[in-house]
Order: sequence, then C-alpha cells, then structure tokens
Amino acid sequence: MKMKVNLSNLRLKPQRGLTTREFIMLALLVVALEGYFLVNYILAPAYDDYASAVRELQERQQALDDIKRDYARRNEIEAEIKDAEGKLAVIQAQLPPYVSQEEAVFSLKDYSDRSGLSIKSISFVNAGELPLSVVPAGGTEDKAPFTAPVPVLVEQQVTINFMGDYRQVYDFLSNVEINSRKGSLKSITLQKNDDGTLNGVMTLSFPSYWDEYEGRKPFVMTPESESGKASLFDEYTGYSTSGQARSEALKPAPRPDFYITLNSYLNNSAKVFMMNYYNAGSEAIEDRNETVTAQMTLDGADGKYTFSYKLGAYDIVGDTPTEIKDGKIRMEVLVQPRRSDEDRVGLVLDITNNTGVPFEITVKGDDPSNPRFMTGRTVGNVMVIQANG
Repeated sequence: MKMKVNLSNLRLKPQRGLTTREFIMLALLVVALEGYFLVNYILAPAYDDYASAVRELQERQQALDDIKRDYARRNEIEAEIKDAEGKLAVIQAQLPPYVSQEEAVFSLKDYSDRSGLSIKSISFVNAGELPLSVVPAGGTEDKAPFTAPVPVLVEQQVTINFMGDYRQVYDFLSNVEINSRKGSLKSITLQKNDDGTLNGVMTLSFPSYWDEYEGRKPFVMTPESESGKASLFDEYTGYSTSGQARSEALKPAPRPDFYITLNSYLNNSAKVFMMNYYNAGSEAIEDRNETVTAQMTLDGADGKYTFSYKLGAYDIVGDTPTEIKDGKIRMEVLVQPRRSDEDRVGLVLDITNNTGVPFEITVKGDDPSNPRFMTGRTVGNVMVIQANG
C-alpha cells in the first residue's frame, strides 16, 4: 500500500540566523559551562591534591625535625626514661601491684624485731577494694558515681595480738608509718597489766594498686647479703676461745636511756616526742609545725643520776636513777624525712650535763643539709653521733 503526501499542503517557515545578541549570550553560556567544569572537575581537585601534598610535606618535615631534635638529645631522653623508671620503682615500692600474706608476715616480723614488741598471733581479713574518686586536672573532685576501672586500690587488713610496753608499741607503729611500703593503723585496743606491760589487739592496713595485667606475683624473699656465713664452724667476728670474750662479743647493744622522735608535719602522731625509757609517765610532746626548743639537765654522781627536761607545756623530773651502761648515758633521736618545704618540724635541745658521765646522743635518719635535730647551749660532756640507720 502506498501513501501519497501532497507537498503542496505543507507550509514551511523559513529559517532565520541568530542575532548578534543571541550569539553572544550563547557563547557566554558555553564559556561559563566550560569554566564551571574546568574549575570544579579539573582545577579544584588538582589544587586540593596540591594543598594536601603540601600539608603532608610539612607534617613529614615537622616529624623529621622532631626526630632530628630528639636524636640530638637522645642521651638526655635516655636519662629521663631512667629517671621515670626510678620514680616508678619508688611508687611501686610504696604501693605494690599486689601484697601477699607472706610479705605482710615478714614485714610484721621486721617491725617486731626492730621495736621489741612481741606478736602472739596474726590473722588476715579478706582483701577488699577501696573506694575511689575522680579528681580531674582542675583539682575539683567529681561527686558523680564512679566505677573504679582496672587497676584499683585493694586493701589487705591484718589483725595481730601483741604484748609489750608503751615504748615498744610506739616504736612498732613508727616503723609501720615510716616504712617505704605504705601501711596504716586501722584500730588498736590496749590493756595494762599489773606489771606495767601491755596486751592489745591492732588492725593494720596494707594497700596495693591491683593491676590485672601485672597479676599476682609470688612473694620472693631476698636474703641479706651480709648475714650468715659459709660454714657453721667458721670463726665469726669477735670469736674467742674464751667464754667470757664470746659473751662480750654476742652481748646486744645497750638500750638508750632517752628517746626523741621527730615526725613529719603530716604525721598524725605528735610532731616531737620525748621520754625516758625507765620511767613511766615521762612522756613530753609538742605538736607544732615549727622548730621548738627544749631544755634537759642531768645531775648526780657515783652511780645515782637523775634527769629533768622541759618541752612545751611539759616539765618532767625523774627521781628514779637512770641506768648507766658501759660508762655512758645515752639518747636516741629518730627522725622522719621532710616531705616538702612546708615541713618545718624541728627541735633545738639545750643540754646541761652536771655528771661526770659522757652523754651520747645518736641521731638516726636526719638530713645533714636541713636537720630537724640540733643541739643548742651545751654544758658538760655531750657527744652527738649521726647514724644512717
């Protein structure tokens, strides 16, 4: 089938050309489109890549400069690392990752040996977590509920039954407090016997900084290198075939007649404590964070000696003769180290020795460059010995 079209019926409108204005508008549109695509899809990505490359180059150059600077001071950095490791070791010595019962027992035995306090029994309370609070850099404590992360503080409580005198109890607790391993007294009860001795029960706390990554390390007892000898039959220092000479060599050091303790200003006990070992009720204390003065007088002759001293509001007179051992009257001064520049506890002791017997003062633990203990005006034979122990 053929279709016939009558071309005479079609009327075509003649085409006409673009005007100059339309041509310019069209050209501007084309240029704008090309510019848009050129900027957004070619130039902008290229510039971003360039800027990123410049930043990366600067960062790497900064890292290279840091490496060069650190390398130049590598010896100083190694020293800083060793110093940090030393400080960490000190902190871990005070607050270990774990306190074993064996270690607590050996610590208590050491305190007992030093003080002379007799420990009758030891019992342990199950260790428990101590409450923690968050203290941010600003120093304000966060009062919101806080769940302690790992690691946490863990407290091991130890209860001991003991027997001794007041001086021994005081020395025992002083050893607990000044020891590098942190410990504290939770509670204590005392009962005085007819003979003047004390029976009591105390509970001590040994905290640790429990870290699950450290784990429970077994207690290892390190023997002292200077104790013991290779053979039981070797002669020891001071050995003699004479029974009397052996007795003299093995005789314990004489106990001091007088004690003074000078504690840190942070110590809850008296800052200055003074007493005569052989006279009950001879305690004198001063609790100010400053250097105070005291006066002491020794009188007598021919084996009968008396004493008096004044410290703060205390004026102590001893009518009971002081024991003379090895031809000397002795005093021991136990000093806690200063914790900061704010620690100003100290004592200046004026001494009048009217006896013909030397008065020997042994000072333990004091800092020669900034001492807590000093002698003031002295009369008679007075000797001061600085000891490390």
